[in-house]
Amino acid sequence: MFKYKPENQTTLFNFRNDFFESLDPTNRWVKLSQAINWDELASIYRQSMSTNKGAPGIDARIIIGAIIIKHKEKLDDRGTIEAIQENPYMQYFLGLDEYTYKPVFDPSLFVTIRYRLGNELFDMMNQRIIAQALSISQKKAAQKKSDKDETPKAQEETTQKIKEEKTEQASESTPANKGKLQLDATVADAYIKYPTDVGILNDSREKSEELIDQLCEHLKIVKPRIYRRLARKNYLNMAKKKNKTKSMIRNGVRQQLQYLKRNISYIHKILDNHKVSMRIWGREGYKYFLVIQEVYRQQNQMYKEKTNRIDDTYRVHTSTAHTSHSQR
Repeated sequence: MFKYKPENQTTLFNFRNDFFESLDPTNRWVKLSQAINWDELASIYRQSMSTNKGAPGIDARIIIGAIIIKHKEKLDDRGTIEAIQENPYMQYFLGLDEYTYKPVFDPSLFVTIRYRLGNELFDMMNQRIIAQALSISQKKAAQKKSDKDETPKAQEETTQKIKEEKTEQASESTPANKGKLQLDATVADAYIKYPTDVGILNDSREKSEELIDQLCEHLKIVKPRIYRRLARKNYLNMAKKKNKTKSMIRNGVRQQLQYLKRNISYIHKILDNHKVSMRIWGREGYKYFLVIQEVYRQQNQMYKEKTNRIDDTYRVHTSTAHTSHSQR
């Protein structure tokens, strides 16, 4: 339900705080609170709210003021709420009657607000705020100009020419606007998996299990016992350990090699018994099986030789595998 206290806020000197002192009337947040047309912004925010349904919501001025503080101070959601807690001037800016140390609302509400407003209403509110800010700056500039003495006409003409030249240069160097870009995320998670020998073998084993399932489903035969649950359990037991010794890693590689070898042998056995080609999976599945066999060959050779590198002999191996099944 929409909730909003009209713009007639309590006077600055009646704002109560724990320090028993009146706030500075020249503070930037005090001046900004008096310059913003809160009723106009509240009318925009009201469009995304229901007037007669739901529980009473948080006052619209608190929500709008928090959004302005967030973008003006370039803070994240949690940092905005913490700044408001610590600053009585910001609390006055939000329209509160007295200072409070409690959060004005939970930081997660910012996500709901952005979703509720949508791009159209959010853009409209931004445009109104920018327009009000420009009018304020123009009034200040006009006030400063009136306070100064009138300069000679020659000096004014020279200044005007310099400004026009700078404006022309800026317009020529500035590229044309090609659209709108809205950015509000403060943190972007990136899930990147570092490749390891055990991890590569586990991925190959899981892909080989998928190929076996596709073969059995297509040929209408019973799936062989490949111990996929036990293989997955063994991999997780080793992968989840924070500190891994060389013997543990070597044992994990050995286990995954055994599971992968069994799966590859089952696939060859099924292909031979039913006299079908590896292209039964399609082009993508065919390539996967060639890569899986090469991964097993390289990892098995490194395991036996106790080394961490191997020569590139992939082309020879894949050509041999291709010859063995492509003619069926």
